[in-house]
Amino acid sequence: MALKVLFVGREKENKNVSPIIINQAKSLIEKGVEVDIYPIKGPYLKNFFPLKKTIKKNQYNIIHAHYSLSGILTALSTKKPVVVSLMGAFNKKNLRYVVVRFFIKYMWAKTIVKSESAAKNLRNKKTIVLPNGLDIKQFAHLNKQILRQKLNFMPERKYIVFVANPDRTIKNYPLAREAVSLLGNSTELLTVYNKQHTDALEYMAAADALILTSLSEGSPNVIKEALACRLPIVSTKVGDVEWLLDNVEGCFVASSYNAPEIAGLLKQALSFEKPTNGREKLLSLNLDSESVANKLIDIYKTVLYGK
Repeated sequence: MALKVLFVGREKENKNVSPIIINQAKSLIEKGVEVDIYPIKGPYLKNFFPLKKTIKKNQYNIIHAHYSLSGILTALSTKKPVVVSLMGAFNKKNLRYVVVRFFIKYMWAKTIVKSESAAKNLRNKKTIVLPNGLDIKQFAHLNKQILRQKLNFMPERKYIVFVANPDRTIKNYPLAREAVSLLGNSTELLTVYNKQHTDALEYMAAADALILTSLSEGSPNVIKEALACRLPIVSTKVGDVEWLLDNVEGCFVASSYNAPEIAGLLKQALSFEKPTNGREKLLSLNLDSESVANKLIDIYKTVLYGK
């Protein structure tokens, strides 16, 4: 009998759950797992009874919640085993950190984190490190030159993409803006935010480099997407970025949050005028969606049936 799983995740601005959740569901469905998605809409507490009813009505084997608040709501809504994916890192001085550690220990069957640093921070043996996978096949059709024409990129300009909400303090957009401003007028910073996921991928594939200046991350999906686009990358040292970019041509990790240092690394990235070996790196790390789906199924089976 096929596994039947309910994904629970917060609805985003585009009236759907995160593309990360959707892609993960698709990869499991391709493996024969039945997956439904419950999008949390509005205040979390208003979803308590609708979620409880949805779970009770359907014969799910396991509930997989994404992000901490969704995991807390889900665990309070059901006696079914709950697996939770935590996407970012946690400040130890934050109340949410204390609450999350309680739920990891007592309420959640398994907790998936996205980097070794996040696992070390949460200090619990029930955590499993499993970064999100990527459907690398979806990047094969992205042609840089065709997309540059489609997006009206000027041939003489270098375009650096910042793929995040610039208003989120944790994404540290002012540092990206300052670093790019040091490169002169022939370079332009493009902020890609609040677009359809397919559109964001096109901007990445058309650009000359990606910049990530975050103060904290887990295993940033945008880095993996840029690798799949074979795009040069400059990033701050957050989450598992060093591991992802190790030995990838044209990709650099800054040692500080210093704008001149990041500008210097961007110059090196922009001078790398050929596709990187990013896709090969993803495959070598088993971060294709099929490999990650297989690991997820193993986690579900461990929860349900033991080792």
